Amino acid sequence: MNNIVFTREASAELRNKLESVSASDVFVLVDNNSRNYCMERLNMGYVPGEHVITIAEGEHNKCLDSVALIWHTLSACSARRNSVLINIGGGLITDIGGFAASCFKRGIRFFNIPTTLLAQVDASVGGKTGINFDGLKNEIGTFSMPEWVFIDSHFLSTLPERQLLSGFAEMLKHALLAGEEQLAEIMDADLSQVSGENFLSLIKASVAIKAAIVQGDPREKGLRKALNLGHTVGHAIESIAIKKNLEIYHGDAVAYGLIAELYLSVKKMGFDKKHYEAVRRFILEKYPVYHPVNESEELYELMLHDKKNEHDGVNFTLLSCPGEVETDQYCSREEILEALEQI
Repeated sequence: MNNIVFTREASAELRNKLESVSASDVFVLVDNNSRNYCMERLNMGYVPGEHVITIAEGEHNKCLDSVALIWHTLSACSARRNSVLINIGGGLITDIGGFAASCFKRGIRFFNIPTTLLAQVDASVGGKTGINFDGLKNEIGTFSMPEWVFIDSHFLSTLPERQLLSGFAEMLKHALLAGEEQLAEIMDADLSQVSGENFLSLIKASVAIKAAIVQGDPREKGLRKALNLGHTVGHAIESIAIKKNLEIYHGDAVAYGLIAELYLSVKKMGFDKKHYEAVRRFILEKYPVYHPVNESEELYELMLHDKKNEHDGVNFTLLSCPGEVETDQYCSREEILEALEQI
């Protein structure tokens, strides 16, 4: 976490780091929301207007056309290898911006300022960048580390509860990976105080859990697969949402995925059913109700395309108990369909 700054004064921290890297030019990538609600707080009058690149919100804009727009602007404004691209927004912005920067002139430096809870606890760590392609989530991408990441809890006060819950699903996942104590602490968290110091400490602890895993396995060859908990099912749900233009947030999909994959953990790994029921009840009480309509077979087919699959069947990360991860667990079609019934 040496390149992550936890702060409630991101503007001053950003200026200091820009001075330290001697950037020839500074470019900014935003969506309409982060341009309207976050740039003013960062006092970025020193960035020329033509260097501010704005893309539209929405998962369907996490695509090659958006990347081409970024590349076109960088090229038209004569960006050089020592230019810096600052990505300000949610995970969609940091994913696309990081990918575009990693390819432009074979790689320019980039800073990430995640402004949603999801981006702060998930996309802030690990160096994964990418876009959706042919209806598949994050099908094209690279591993490329940002020069600096600035996590400022003040930005969270601009978010509706639905977006906070989206990020909170990743915090719940990290707590499940860490152990019972962390799980209990997260399930007691007060989401009405997200911009305060106490919640910033929870964010820092959640990021530390992910960072420890990533540092032990930066290219996802073994240990890092732990972070896929909830995501095999979750990404399939997101792919259907993209295809059918449904409003399902990433965190919603991960929360539903946690229910299904913890159910598989109970069935195959001996995960405590009481923990499963507590987490399932917590999710069903807080998250929007998911209404799949004859989608189980389609979800299963999408899971067969998951990048983690190396053999026949679908590869899951499961738990034997909170803090005890079991990677590379292949489940049958029948087991998966039974688990999907739980959501």
